[in-house]
Amino acid sequence: MRFLDAIGRAIGGVLSPIAWQGSLLRGARLFHPDGVVYCAGVKPLAVEGEVGALAQRLGGPALVRLSGGIWRWRSDKVERRPDVLGIAVRFRDSQEVTPAASAGDQDLIFLSARRLWLLPIAVFTTKTRDFLDNHYYAQLPFDVEGFGRAEFRLIPLRPSTVKGSRLERLERSAAVGLALLRLEVRRRGARARWMPVADIELYEPVDIDQNTLRFNPFQAGKGIVPTGLLQSTRLWTYWGSYLGRVLGARLRARRASARAARAARRARRRGQEE
Repeated sequence: MRFLDAIGRAIGGVLSPIAWQGSLLRGARLFHPDGVVYCAGVKPLAVEGEVGALAQRLGGPALVRLSGGIWRWRSDKVERRPDVLGIAVRFRDSQEVTPAASAGDQDLIFLSARRLWLLPIAVFTTKTRDFLDNHYYAQLPFDVEGFGRAEFRLIPLRPSTVKGSRLERLERSAAVGLALLRLEVRRRGARARWMPVADIELYEPVDIDQNTLRFNPFQAGKGIVPTGLLQSTRLWTYWGSYLGRVLGARLRARRASARAARAARRARRRGQEE
């Protein structure tokens, strides 16, 4: 393990109790608490060279979660608030729709902000009414098998052309085959050019347990490995957030069961009194 990676993991270990507590209190992910999950297909665009090899590894089925960054989805009014949007992609080896990752799966997580330090600006520049009207960046570097140090982004090929909430717009675009995201890669460096890797087509929303669906950038079954200090902090903070929301879901279920039992007892007592 590299020195900076080890330091990053140590920092993540210190921060993980905060992520755990925040997710437990919120009853959901600390960030990107609510989202919608789509089954998708990945069509490789590059066929030759290093990018072609990467594209062929990623081709096939995928799960895609699209989410708001800060607010819970209580109503459509939330979409008018400043926010960032996120897209998490799991490139799969299997067509099975399941929250569990397999050894060969690859997770990549994107935000509607070019850099982490630009997040305060992106909160006000993100077009929160339409998932398909923003560019999304993976923020931090990766070591890519056969390619080297790289960055990734997602570019929607066209914004939605229908009205409605962002979920309605997305679902209608997917229904007519227009919910398309282009995955691009470039080597590290401001002057490096972006190269197309694959198109990701969203097919339809799927009903899946999002509390147990855990996207993890260290799920690197297709050779895209997080690297560096900031990337390494994510390992234990993601685990803390996951454990917090799972425990929170169990506690909420127990409280709901207890309330139902009390209501049933009160109903029985009223029936006996009558």
